[in-house]
Amino acid sequence: MSPSCLLIPFALLLAFDAHSDDKACWSMELLIGDAYNAASRTRIEQVQLDGHSFNGDYETRGLESPLHYAWRIARWEDARGWELQLLHHKIFLQSRPAGVDALSVSHGFNIVTVNRAIEYGHWRIRAGLGPVVAHAEARILGSSYDGPYELAGAAALIGVSRQLKLGKNFYLLGEAAATFGYMRARPEGSPALEVTIRNPAFHAQAGVGYRF
Repeated sequence: MSPSCLLIPFALLLAFDAHSDDKACWSMELLIGDAYNAASRTRIEQVQLDGHSFNGDYETRGLESPLHYAWRIARWEDARGWELQLLHHKIFLQSRPAGVDALSVSHGFNIVTVNRAIEYGHWRIRAGLGPVVAHAEARILGSSYDGPYELAGAAALIGVSRQLKLGKNFYLLGEAAATFGYMRARPEGSPALEVTIRNPAFHAQAGVGYRF
């Protein structure tokens, strides 16, 4: 997946007129779910490995602690909204090369985005951009590495969600989204380690929202 493919919907949302309900409001949403990770180009730099690049096969384990979740808050006016979103994504390397005992970003391949969204009845579509805050962990040739949280890269997101009203303010929602995230992390440990990952992922989530 090319990052440019995720920028096209963002440009369209900025230009397109949605149906207006002439109401201004806020919404808050919390969702949990899982993700499928496409082949993720990975590079590991450590003196004992002398640099190693490969297509990483990652899984998310979304319903294992810590959960794969998202929350967002949005301001809506005339069926258009600006959203601030945190997507707590996780990745665990399955196809480990020789010498790499473990590699994960399990406490967060955190994608923080500002989204532009449009509402069509019970449907919402969104596109966003923002930074990646990562917490990487690894064990390489017997050496352990862990964190810290660091501003490690950037990401793009597109998504669509469907609402089911539970009353005047509350609603349930289901959502599908795609992200392309890039991170370069330097987890603590010795000898020095640098991990670069380009991660395309597809997310399915469900949750609850409140509109006010």
